[in-house]
Amino acid sequence: MSEASDVERAYGCVFCVAGKEEAIAHRIEQVCGNVRTVVARQHKRKSEQGKTRIEDAILFPGYVFFEAPTGLEAVLKFPKENVFSVLKTESGDWQLYGDDAKFAQWLFSYDGLIPFSKAYQEGDLIRIITGPLKDFEGWITHIDKRNKNGKVTVQFCNREISVWLGFEIVEKV
Repeated sequence: MSEASDVERAYGCVFCVAGKEEAIAHRIEQVCGNVRTVVARQHKRKSEQGKTRIEDAILFPGYVFFEAPTGLEAVLKFPKENVFSVLKTESGDWQLYGDDAKFAQWLFSYDGLIPFSKAYQEGDLIRIITGPLKDFEGWITHIDKRNKNGKVTVQFCNREISVWLGFEIVEKV
């Protein structure tokens, strides 16, 4: 086991200027070699002039998640330019806990990219059948037929979140 894997890791989040997330994530990793960062992104379909293409879109504008050794005070070295703050608890701790930490860990397991998931329709209720949100249940709140995707609201970490998913609607048998 390497020395780096022996160190307990924790997750945190930086609040920054929207549109600067990728640059800030890169700069944090440059300044603090033992800190990993991700910007939550998801695939989206875009149609222009009859052609559909897939783009990555930032899921939480203005936020960069990071993973660092538990006792590290790397947040003191984080860049200040375009950064409003490192999110902290009332006691001043930068570490995320509970569902927030689970969400960040889940996000890191997908390198920050939430690809398309496929879903099928049961009335307005759906179950996601592939992808990182597999087996989550939710409801379709908006359908974009042209781009072949839908806005789906699911329960995640005791919160309702809405995500756009590519999907196929299956006919009832």
